[in-house]
Amino acid sequence: MKRFLNLLCWTLCCGTGIAGVALAAEPAPKVVDFSADVMRPVKIADSSALSLVGHVVFYHNGAVITCDSAIRFNDRMMDCYNNVIINKDSTFIYGDRAEYNGNFNTARVFSPLVKIVDKDATLYTYNFSFNTLDNIGHYTGGGTMLQKENRLESRDGYYYADNRELIGVHDVEMKNPDYQLKSDSVSYNLDSEIARFYTRSYIWNKDDEFLTALKGSYDRKADLYTFTDQSYILTKTREVWADTILYKQNVQDALLVNNVQVADDEQQAVAFGDLIQYWGKERKALLTRDPVVASFQESDSSKRDTLYMRADSMFVFTYNRDSLLRDSLRRDSLAALESAASDEFTPADGGGTTAATASQSPEGEPQPVAPAETPMSPEDVEAAEKAVTEEEVADPVLSEKEQKRLAAEKRREAKELERKAKDEQRRAKEKARQERLLLRESRRKGARVGAEADSAARADSLAHAQLLQAQRDSLAKLAQQEADTLLPAPADSVEGEQDSLVRKMFAYHNVRIFRDDFQAVCDSMTGFSLDSTLHMYVDPVLWNDNNQVTSKVVDIYTLNQKIDRAVFTGEPIMSQEVDTSHYNQIKGKVIESFFRDGAIYRTDVNGNGQTYYFMVEEDSTGNYISGFMTVECADISFYFKDQAVDEIVWRGKPVYSIYPMDKIPDSQPLTLPGFVWEGKRRPSKEQVFNRTFRPSERNEYDKLPRPEFPITQKINLAREQLVKENVWFDRNDPLSSEALEFIRSIGY
Repeated sequence: MKRFLNLLCWTLCCGTGIAGVALAAEPAPKVVDFSADVMRPVKIADSSALSLVGHVVFYHNGAVITCDSAIRFNDRMMDCYNNVIINKDSTFIYGDRAEYNGNFNTARVFSPLVKIVDKDATLYTYNFSFNTLDNIGHYTGGGTMLQKENRLESRDGYYYADNRELIGVHDVEMKNPDYQLKSDSVSYNLDSEIARFYTRSYIWNKDDEFLTALKGSYDRKADLYTFTDQSYILTKTREVWADTILYKQNVQDALLVNNVQVADDEQQAVAFGDLIQYWGKERKALLTRDPVVASFQESDSSKRDTLYMRADSMFVFTYNRDSLLRDSLRRDSLAALESAASDEFTPADGGGTTAATASQSPEGEPQPVAPAETPMSPEDVEAAEKAVTEEEVADPVLSEKEQKRLAAEKRREAKELERKAKDEQRRAKEKARQERLLLRESRRKGARVGAEADSAARADSLAHAQLLQAQRDSLAKLAQQEADTLLPAPADSVEGEQDSLVRKMFAYHNVRIFRDDFQAVCDSMTGFSLDSTLHMYVDPVLWNDNNQVTSKVVDIYTLNQKIDRAVFTGEPIMSQEVDTSHYNQIKGKVIESFFRDGAIYRTDVNGNGQTYYFMVEEDSTGNYISGFMTVECADISFYFKDQAVDEIVWRGKPVYSIYPMDKIPDSQPLTLPGFVWEGKRRPSKEQVFNRTFRPSERNEYDKLPRPEFPITQKINLAREQLVKENVWFDRNDPLSSEALEFIRSIGY
C-alpha cells in the first residue's frame, strides 16, 4: 500500500513520469527517461523539483546513469548523488556526484577521484565530463590511464569512446615496455595501440635510443615509428636527422627522407642525402638522391682533415668477418697465393721491384692483396650475403661446451700462427730495407750505381719471395685447421660479433672525392673495411698538389684512416705540371705510391718504365726549363722530399736521352702515349660537398629528464589514502539488475 501511495503522489504532482515511461520509444531526444524506488516533489527556491531515492536510473541518448538518489529539476536536468555510474556502450564512469544537462547532453562527474573504465583500460582523474550524444569525455586537473602494459598521464585530456581514442594535452608522459614518451599533445588508440603526437615529443625506446620530432606516430603492433617533421634519432654512437623517418626498432630497418644527416662518432664519418634506406637484419644500406659522405681524420699535428665523397648512389653491406674468412680460406686463399707467387712475381730484367709489391708496403705491416678489379654485381652481392650468413654445423658427437672449448683453442692457435708469419715477414722486410739503405749510401759516395742497383733489386726480389712463402705457409695452416674443425664461434658473444663485422661499400656513377691534399674522380668505386682499401674503376684520376695519376684501376690502401699507399694498374701515367704547357710524365705496367702523414714520399714504377722529364734551373730572372730527358728501363723508384722529387733510381739497363730545349728533334714527342692532363675534371670542395653540418645535439638531449609520471604518483597516493580513510572506493560495479530491467521496460 505504501509503495502504491508513493506512486500515486508522484503521478498527481508531476504527471510526466508515467507519460515519460509510456512514450519512451517515441522520438524525444532531449527528454530524460527515469525511474526510482521513491519519488516525491520538493520545493527549491521558487521552483518545484522531484526527489528520487533508491535505485535511481536515468536514460538518455543511449546512456544509462544510476545513483542512490537524485534531484530532478525538469525533464532535461538533474543532479545525482552517491554511487554514481554513467554507462554508454563499453564505457563506465564512477563518481560520488554528477550533474546532467540534457539540453547539452553533458554529464559532469565529481569525486575525490573519478574512475573511467572501458574494457581493458582504466582512467583516474579529478574532474570529468561526458557528452552522451557524442560519446566524448573531458578531464582536467590531471589524469592517468592504464591499459594492458601502457600508461599515459596528462594534465588535461579527451576520451573518444566510439573509437577508444585518448588524447592527452599538456605535460603528457607515456610508457610501455617498448618506449617512454614526453610531449605536450598525444593521441593514443586503445585498440590499435598507435600513439600520435602533434607537438615536439621525446621518446626513449627499450634499446636506449632517443627519438624526437615535431609530428609523428608509433604503431606498437607493427613496431613502426613514423616521424614527419624535424625528425632526430640519437644512439650511443650515431646521430640521425631527417625531415621524415620511418623506423622499425626490433629489426632496425629505417627509411630517411629529405635533408638527411647521419653522424657516426665511432666511424668518424657523416653521411648526407635525401634518401637513405637501411635494412637492419641484412645489414645493408642504400644512399641516394645526391648522397655525400664526410670522413674525419686526425693528423699527427692535431689537425682534423676531412675527406668528402659524392656519387649518384652508394651501397653499404656488412658481413661477419669470421664467417667470411673461413669461407675465403677454404675456397680460394691458397689458390690465390699460389697464383700470386707464380704469375705476379716475375722479376723484370735486371731485377728490381715488380707488380708483386702491390701486396706489400715498403714500411710497416704487409698489406692484403687487392680484390678483383671489377665491382660486384647485385647478384654477386646477394650470393655473398647468403654465403656469409649460412651457419656451419658443429660435430653432433661433441657437447656444446666441448665444441666451444675446441673452437676457442683453434682460434688461439690460428692467431699464434698468424703472429709468427707476421714476424717472419717483418724480419725479411727489415733485411731488404737494410740492403736498400746500404745501396743508397754507396750511391751517395759515387760507387758503381748500376751494379749495386741490380744487387738491391735482387735483394728486394728475394725478400718479397720470402714474404710470399711465409704468408703462403701461414694461410695453408689456417686453412687446414678450419677444414678440420668447422667449429662455430660462441653465439653469445655480442662484443665479439661487433668486432668481427666487415663493411663493404659500393659507389656508382660520378664518384668525386675531395680532401685538401687529395682529390679523385671515377665512375664507380668499392671499399672494403677488412683491409681498409678503396678500389676505383672506369677512368679514375687522382690529384695530389700538382701531381696527377691516371689508370684503368686504382687501389688505395689506408692505415688508421690515412692513405698509406696507392696502386695504379692498366696503363698508368703519373704526371706533374711544370707549367701550363709542360708536364713531367711517368709510365709503366704498375705504379705504386707510398704516403706518410698524407704526403707522398716514394713512388715505384714496376715494369716497362718510361720517363719524360723537364729539367728546371734557376737564374736571376727565376726558374726556367733548361732541358728535356727521356728514360726507358725496367723499373723506377722516385723519392720525394717536401712534395718534390729528391732522388730517382732507374733499374734494369736504363736507356736515356737528354736534349736542350732548343735541340729537341721534331720526331721526339713531349708527351707519352695516352697522356691527358685532366685538370678540368679535378673537383673542388664546393662541387663535392654543398651540405651544411648540423651541430651535435647529444649533450642537450643527454641531459633531458626522462618521464617521472608525477601525476600518476600523486593519484596513486590519493587512491591509497582515500581507500584507507573510507572516503572513496575503487569501484568496478556493473549496472544493477533494476537498471537493466528499467531499460528493457522502455524498449531499449
